[in-house]
Amino acid sequence: MRVGFTLILAILIAAPMSALAQAPARVGILVQEMERAQSQAIRGLSEELKRLGYRERKNLFFETRNVKGMRAAIQPAARELLEKNVNVIFTTGTSATRAAMATTKDIPVVFVYPGNPIAAGIVKSPEERAKNVTGVAAYAGQTTEKRLALFKEIVPALQKIVIFYDINNSFARDSFKRTESAAKNIGLQTVGYGVKSADELKTTFASLHAENGTAIFQISDELVESEAEFLFATARTKKLATMFNEESWAIAGALAAYGPNYLEMGRQAARLIDSIIKGQKPESLPVERASKFDLTLNYRTANFIGVRFPDALLKKAEKVIR
Repeated sequence: MRVGFTLILAILIAAPMSALAQAPARVGILVQEMERAQSQAIRGLSEELKRLGYRERKNLFFETRNVKGMRAAIQPAARELLEKNVNVIFTTGTSATRAAMATTKDIPVVFVYPGNPIAAGIVKSPEERAKNVTGVAAYAGQTTEKRLALFKEIVPALQKIVIFYDINNSFARDSFKRTESAAKNIGLQTVGYGVKSADELKTTFASLHAENGTAIFQISDELVESEAEFLFATARTKKLATMFNEESWAIAGALAAYGPNYLEMGRQAARLIDSIIKGQKPESLPVERASKFDLTLNYRTANFIGVRFPDALLKKAEKVIR
């Protein structure tokens, strides 16, 4: 009888644990704005979770909050996800990640971040961070020398790069200094224009004299990127080559872009989320580096400004916009 009672008790205890293990996972998705990079990361997340055995609306539910660029709405959106009892929050970019981290110290936060999360203050190091935070980072600034080398390959006559950046943004100022140093290492001159507003950026670029061997090189900067359409149009008019740091910019009109593959970053994040759902603590999962970087070339822009891509470079490109 004692053995039978013990067995029944064990079954009763195990039953709720088994039910809990089989309960559908709820993944919150928090984005500042749903642009190409974000949509690609989310697509990678969804595809990889499906490959790992999750089926949406069966054992997986997504709760998505896209605040469409409204900064004041990001914190309330994060709180909404907590009210939905999500198991984990997936974020892209600085604002969404910081909002999620500020909202909870308990619910796991898994981020996808294009830059250096240490410099952005998201983590202290890949190993040292808030106990509920992990993710995938591209450390895009560390690819600067690679981007510069590719730019010289695209434009063999390149001698000088022009960089516009927000003078009030300390991260942009540091990025400019690092890029200036990297350019010097491969024999390129750098001219920097620190601007304080979109109007100043437009006035400065419009008055820029386009010299032979000069081209535009982008560093991560929200102010400058907010005027990307103007930059591409003006660069085409002045027949200036442009090198940016994400595929989406080449699609939008830059001559070339070299940067992280967000689809693959989303897949990496999905594997972290799967581990968390299965019981691992975020603090035991170090921040991963993005595993794939792509070169994207815009053939239309090249034709317009008179640049011919070498055949060897076309073979290197992950995507050519025609």
